[in-house]
Amino acid sequence: MTENQVAIQQGLRTEIAENFMTSLKDLFTESYIDVPESKVDLVDELSGTVDELEEKLNSTTAKAIQMAEQLEVFQKEAIIREASKDLADTQVEKLKKLVEDIDFENEETFTKKVSIVKESHFSKKVTESKTDDIDESYDDEVETSDVMAQYISAIKKQTKQQ
Repeated sequence: MTENQVAIQQGLRTEIAENFMTSLKDLFTESYIDVPESKVDLVDELSGTVDELEEKLNSTTAKAIQMAEQLEVFQKEAIIREASKDLADTQVEKLKKLVEDIDFENEETFTKKVSIVKESHFSKKVTESKTDDIDESYDDEVETSDVMAQYISAIKKQTKQQ
């Protein structure tokens, strides 16, 4: 009985609906109310119209979702392209793979996330020259030959020009 509960409920609903329609028909007959034959099919026509409109709505919704997904893909690609302007081709591919699983909420947050990934993986380490730290007085204390003194003076001139 529990397995057929749904079928029994449907049967009861159908029986109740049929009894209601029969009673309604008898009421119309007793009250001398005539329903033209052209009006009887109105419910069927409206039901067909509703079905058509639902299909159109579903297809339009599916198209809108597809377009939103495409827009998101294009926005992600544009942000990644902008962030990877100064990277080598191999680094660009690596960046794309690193950010492909990042969720796209909106352009601003995705841009921040991509820049964070870029900075953490591709930051350029600038090495500062340590020539400023060299004590120039040290060079004066060392005794050198004439040839070596010429080399040292040339190197000093070159570092001062830079």
